[in-house]
Amino acid sequence: MARHEKALLRVSQWLDLSRSGRQEFIDTAQRVSSRQETTYTRYDEQYLQHLQQDVFTHDEVLSYLEEAGIGEDIVQDFSSGEIPFDEVYQSWNEIRYSVNEILDLTMLLKLVHSCSENPETLSQGIDSRYKFQKLVYLVNQELADQNRMDRDTAPYDHGKLEKTGFRYTYRMRSSGPFAKTLEEDKRRLYASNLIDEEVMAKVETPEINEENCRYRITLGRSGEVVMDRFASQLESLETEVLSDWEDAIDHVVLQFGHMTVEELHEYIMDLDPVKEAEDRDLLLRGRRVKYDSEPWITISAGGEIGHV
Repeated sequence: MARHEKALLRVSQWLDLSRSGRQEFIDTAQRVSSRQETTYTRYDEQYLQHLQQDVFTHDEVLSYLEEAGIGEDIVQDFSSGEIPFDEVYQSWNEIRYSVNEILDLTMLLKLVHSCSENPETLSQGIDSRYKFQKLVYLVNQELADQNRMDRDTAPYDHGKLEKTGFRYTYRMRSSGPFAKTLEEDKRRLYASNLIDEEVMAKVETPEINEENCRYRITLGRSGEVVMDRFASQLESLETEVLSDWEDAIDHVVLQFGHMTVEELHEYIMDLDPVKEAEDRDLLLRGRRVKYDSEPWITISAGGEIGHV
């Protein structure tokens, strides 16, 4: 994801659109922007002026806003090129997630943090989007392989993944296990400065969204604040459900975090469920949780926790 595209992500969440609505808004705006003669590669004042004057005033964007039920006053701001960017950016100093959701995303930060702290890892963070996807899969697979004292929910035998672990459902793709919703959440973490992505090398990986270059995933500024405050607490969790999740992350990072992409790919593709699967076959269902539940928690850029 180009860094300047954060502007569209920020505006879409400021509009309080649903996840699918945000993506449709971004796609519409990018489609309009791509028709312009000038190509913008930086997230700066010139690009924001381009959005205000050439993109947000376009009939396609305005029509989408009206269809999405956005208030007339905001649509008028778009039409007149008077988007309150200061308000948009201020709203993104406060990151809003539901309680259930923040557990999932915090554990993703924990995964990135653990890879950075692993002395056997050759680089800071996670050295590719490929490894990010596959480490999360291995964490869930480890939990699914662990027996529980109570009964599983028919018809699926998920072991401890019934009660803990990531919610992402994996299907077979050309790169092996892939979870679309994990990629979506990675983008949200990136847009919120909880993680950062940088081009590591002009070398592709087997991942379907890493065909031309490899990206390194590290904690962003806000993510570092969150981990500084909560990493030690995560390590001493007394709740069995969360401590099992924590232990699975630590074990997977220790066992696979140091592997090269090539080594990890060979291991993943040799797993029985993966070898037997065809394209888009279901490989592993994630923990089932509704993520639109109340209450909501906010995390400021300074790491302060609040309730909405």
